[in-house]
Amino acid sequence: MHDARRNICFNLGRVMRRVQDYYRQRLAPYGLTPAQFFVFNALWMEDGINFTELADRVSLDNSTLTGIIDRMETSGFVERRQDPENRRSVRVFLAPRARQVGPGILKLADELDVILRRPFSRLQMENFENVLRELADIREQQGVGNAGKSPGNSD
Repeated sequence: MHDARRNICFNLGRVMRRVQDYYRQRLAPYGLTPAQFFVFNALWMEDGINFTELADRVSLDNSTLTGIIDRMETSGFVERRQDPENRRSVRVFLAPRARQVGPGILKLADELDVILRRPFSRLQMENFENVLRELADIREQQGVGNAGKSPGNSD
């Protein structure tokens, strides 16, 4: 009999659903979704990057990211600006509202990270993080389609 619990993807999916639930509950008061949080976090690390680079960093296709950015712009979290070096390109910046609530939002990620790391040794976490990076590299090398790219399933 087939036991899905033995499959890597099943277990990764199960963990990610719990992570998504954690973020969904805690981000709701800020008016952000988990998918928007991934975009927020990428911009917090490097504000003003061009749209294509942002899509790559959050592993989203352009059409999905466009919808997320549209909603974040409407909510006052981001601004789109013409790239002064390339008129056909757009850069995405955090808006003042995002800068104001940013530390509280980022604290949520730090708190979850502490919770997830607590039961494991440093060596176990290093090994786990290496495996996650290898899995991401395999996905990229194999050209897995956009169906697996989204860090969140709602925006």
